[in-house]
Amino acid sequence: MNGPGRELELRREYAEECHSCGNCRAVCPIFAEVWTEDAAARGKLSLIRAVLDGGLDLTAIFDEKIQLCLDCKACRDACPNSVPVDRLILAARSGLVEAGRFPFLKRIILRQFLRRGRLLPPVGRTASFLQRVVLRGLPRESALRQLLPVAGIERGRVLPEFAARAFLTGAPEVAEAVGGASPGGVVTPGPADDDREAIARAARTAAFFVGCATNLLYPGTARAIVESLRRSGVAVHVPRDQGCCGTPVIEAGDFVTARAFAVQNVAALGDSRVDVVVTGCASCGLTLKKKYNELLGIDGGIGIPVFDFAEFLAHRDGSTIPADTDADEAPKVRVTYHEPCQLSRGQGIREEPRSVLGSLPWVEFVEMRDSDRCCGGGGTFSLTNYDLASAIGRRKADAIREAGVELVVTECPSCVMQLRDVVAQAGLDVAVVAVADLVAMGYGRAGVGVVAGTGPATEVLGT
Repeated sequence: MNGPGRELELRREYAEECHSCGNCRAVCPIFAEVWTEDAAARGKLSLIRAVLDGGLDLTAIFDEKIQLCLDCKACRDACPNSVPVDRLILAARSGLVEAGRFPFLKRIILRQFLRRGRLLPPVGRTASFLQRVVLRGLPRESALRQLLPVAGIERGRVLPEFAARAFLTGAPEVAEAVGGASPGGVVTPGPADDDREAIARAARTAAFFVGCATNLLYPGTARAIVESLRRSGVAVHVPRDQGCCGTPVIEAGDFVTARAFAVQNVAALGDSRVDVVVTGCASCGLTLKKKYNELLGIDGGIGIPVFDFAEFLAHRDGSTIPADTDADEAPKVRVTYHEPCQLSRGQGIREEPRSVLGSLPWVEFVEMRDSDRCCGGGGTFSLTNYDLASAIGRRKADAIREAGVELVVTECPSCVMQLRDVVAQAGLDVAVVAVADLVAMGYGRAGVGVVAGTGPATEVLGT
């Protein structure tokens, strides 16, 4: 019989804190669709306790149940005992990897392609060519298109296009601040570590941690982030040795490989000698801020304050937000905001993106019902569980429809990817963009990000 694994054994006491009250069932987006006990946190923790007590082996069925989780953290927040279910699920997956339950294809992708980051741009260019030249040119009735579901790609699904050129391929190593030296003092010595607002205001230099999805799929968003940071008064460093943050590897339970990712990024970001690190990916931000230290045992994490892009911009001088001289004459864009799980529940960042959006004079902000409900993306979850992810996404589509907006803005490339498919499947004429894309409109860069909508939504962005 396989043991529970080192990581799960270390967290044994957390599993015992669950009193099976069932609060998790009311908030779990997966349970809301499948209505089985093992879909909710309570059921999963029962299975985990059975493994810890030696009454259950790390079987294929256990593996299947543990993988069926979005890591949205809604159950953790709803738990009266604050049981860290998310950590227990990841620890259980780590035990499965230790026991040899690590699929070959996943192992190759995570340990070879992601770890050897230099392989990603060539793969992205090849994928971009296939998408633009081969797939796009195939008739809808083509036999090759009929084979897409065999490869795990649903024919009607809206997939992101790989960029012909990754952002890091041509990005400058340093982009100087607009207007010369930035206002404020230096961070070290400076504000206390827990005074994040003061740290953001005082920063003169920032390292931009790009993230795999933004680098390969949404380089326009990356350029918008750099431009916005420059205009906020900081010099932007783009470390060349940065790699994947390690989130997909951690989510798969391969903590050993994830530690190698972490060590590489700690060195790359530390060598940049900057005041802060900024990222526009909620998952990257959470991993850099917390998971390196709390899950991987990297003492002190990266050792530099890490900010989400919207969080950082909200704490800077309000004059850095672009003004639209025609805002009084032009009709405002109706915009709503979707909260990424890794940003709102993972990092506690909820109001800062709304603050940034509310400061844009051409925006009419509309609050969406259940804005913090998971969209169903869950990183790679939607790739392996598309039908379930789509069912979860339909609830989000209903909320977007009720809001009556032209744009949905979020702060996570995985959410952008999922939401673009969600609105397309629902037949909504709504574009989905990142916060930085919308901010960049005020710099005369309309449409700097990739926009998925058609008609009035894209006309607003000038695309």
